[in-house]
Amino acid sequence: MEPTTNISQMRPVTKEFNLKDYLTFKLMITLPLMQIWYVVIAVLITLAGLATMFSRSSYGSILPGGFWAGLGIIIFGNISWRLLCELIIVLFRINATLNKIDNNTSR
Repeated sequence: MEPTTNISQMRPVTKEFNLKDYLTFKLMITLPLMQIWYVVIAVLITLAGLATMFSRSSYGSILPGGFWAGLGIIIFGNISWRLLCELIIVLFRINATLNKIDNNTSR
């Protein structure tokens, strides 16, 4: 018979803040910041697209206006920004996984 584990006895694994890990760059803060920056920049891209959609385009202006240009900014701008953020997040998650593997094999 296998021993049973009471779920109420299990504690969640939490990593406390360690100044040494922070100063030696073992603690990565970029991932949570990247998630916040994604939302902020995505909103700004959408607002820029909406501003472009409803702006009047004059013949001599540097930035073209118009509905289709604004729609393109909203769609392709947000998709491009999402792909860039996903790439950065994947790199940090690869780093975290490699650190876990290193910790497990060094025991």
